[in-house]
Amino acid sequence: MILIRNDFINLSLYLLFMKILPEDLIKKNPFVLAPMDDVTDIAFRELCEKLGASYTISELTSVEALIRDKIYLERISRGNLKVNCVQLFGSNPDSFIEAIKKIEDDVDIIDINFGCPSPSVNSNNSGAILLEDPKNIGKILDKIVKYTNLPVTAKIRLGYKKITYLEVAKEIENCGVNLITVHGRTAEQKYSGKANWEAIKEIKEKLKIPVIGNGDITNEEDIDKYLGEYSSGLMIGRAAIGNPDIFNKFNYYNKTGNKLFIENLKERKKELFLDYIKLLEKYQFKNINLKIQKQAMWFTKGIKNSKDLRFKLSKINEISEIKDIIKKF
Repeated sequence: MILIRNDFINLSLYLLFMKILPEDLIKKNPFVLAPMDDVTDIAFRELCEKLGASYTISELTSVEALIRDKIYLERISRGNLKVNCVQLFGSNPDSFIEAIKKIEDDVDIIDINFGCPSPSVNSNNSGAILLEDPKNIGKILDKIVKYTNLPVTAKIRLGYKKITYLEVAKEIENCGVNLITVHGRTAEQKYSGKANWEAIKEIKEKLKIPVIGNGDITNEEDIDKYLGEYSSGLMIGRAAIGNPDIFNKFNYYNKTGNKLFIENLKERKKELFLDYIKLLEKYQFKNINLKIQKQAMWFTKGIKNSKDLRFKLSKINEISEIKDIIKKF
């Protein structure tokens, strides 16, 4: 009996040691890729992780759709990611558990969304509208944390229409989540106006768990402004679209204090765009041409004559031709 118990203890310690904890990840590297619909597919996530993202988060995924097998698997796929963090949304605690059962063997971190301002999400009593009911958020997270051994994180905004962030943040912490990400706007603001980093700072000061700040992080100067005093980590969203090199640049600046200069920006962007397309091919995306056309707009932003390139790409279906045109651009 003693041997059996010792083996059990050793196994438990091993599993604890091997578990990927988001709070440890951001201590080593504080720059996280935000979840963005139609952007953070597995190909883009792999590219960002390769270029220095601490970890990346999947596109927002409905627990109800996941239970009913109504999502593309690549939306939550691990692929070759070192860290697979899947973001879920819903309103029924039992549905969260059923969804997690389907994916937990292939996931390292579960992130629960309480910040999406989309009317289609909010109309199902999911996403940011739950910020109006902190106790319900607590019920959902309490059930999830008690069920799974995986690290659980949560993402919020400052409120739906009214400000509720402190009450919500304390409720989340009391449930035993590993960390919280705060977008410094209300859902009503969506992406307008400036993110309120003073509110994010207030949350960080009131909580014991790490706080990742999100909203308007665009350049190296923002690292100096917000990392440390205002937040334990920074989540980069819109500034990373078509620009996965931002993680390379941010890590370089954070380590050296100097900005990383890219001599030939056009060639670098072409290289990264081609890398992204190769990953799309590897995962055999059903809508690969549509994805290429969308990403072309972002990857070529700021490059002279890029409008002509995007027009040419919109007329071609063969991937080999698409790659050839990009190489010659």
